Formats: sequence, C-alpha cells, structure tokens
Amino acid sequence: MFSFRPYRPLDEDFIYHSWLASLDRSIRGVNSAVRPLIDSCVSEERILVACSEDDPDHILGWVAWGEFDDEPVLLYVFVKRHLRGGGLATGLFTKAFSRRPETVLAAFWSFWVQRYDLKRKWNLKYNALLLPVMLDGLRDGKAESK
Repeated sequence: MFSFRPYRPLDEDFIYHSWLASLDRSIRGVNSAVRPLIDSCVSEERILVACSEDDPDHILGWVAWGEFDDEPVLLYVFVKRHLRGGGLATGLFTKAFSRRPETVLAAFWSFWVQRYDLKRKWNLKYNALLLPVMLDGLRDGKAESK
C-alpha cells in the first residue's frame, strides 16, 4: 500500500531527476527552461509525494502543480514504471486537486497521458502555450505563475 505526504528536501534528487530525465532532450535548452518551474514547485510546496506506507522515504510517485490566472494547473505526474496503471497517479491527482474545478489545465502532455486516457479520466485541458507563458512569468517574477 501507499500513503501521501508533502515534498521534503530529501526528495529533491528524485523529483528533479525523474522530471528532467523524461523531457525531450532533442530540443536544446528544455532542461534549463523547465528547472525554474521545478524550483518554484519546491519553494511553494506544490509537490505531493506517494510513498510506501512502511517507508516514507521510498518514493513511488509524485505530482506537481501550479496556478495560472487563479486556476489550478497540472504540471507533472510521475509514477515508477512498474506501478503504472494501478491507480497511484489518480490517487495523487485526486489528493492534489481535491478542490478542483470541473476542468483542470495541463501544462505538459505526454505519451502516458494519452495511453491512460487521462484527458477524459481527469477532465484535463491541455494548452500548448501555457507552459511558455508560465516560464516567462517565472523569469520576469510575475505573480501569474504563482
């Protein structure tokens, strides 16, 4: 079984590595562009971790979120490969977005979102311009990417 807990500094390497390693490295500068977004999720405590009930240091998955124009934004969900398809990501999503609107904005889109039909299942709305605007807001120090 698993439980949920907030991000802790001990999680840093795992969160950063799993997020950055999954990005398309063929596009130069993606890692350095996304790193400030991860930094903001860490500093604003917008990461929820799923861990083993027996060992809270054993990370099974995590979810990161942000806000844009006072709307919640799903930034990223990661679940270890051998645990995918068992409801862990849905548990993370449901816990992180417990007070969500009918539709949740999504800043990233991946093969896994499509494979598990998360657009329909979680009622996500992907906007390809959202991530660049949020990153630009972080660079400029604007509150719109809070």
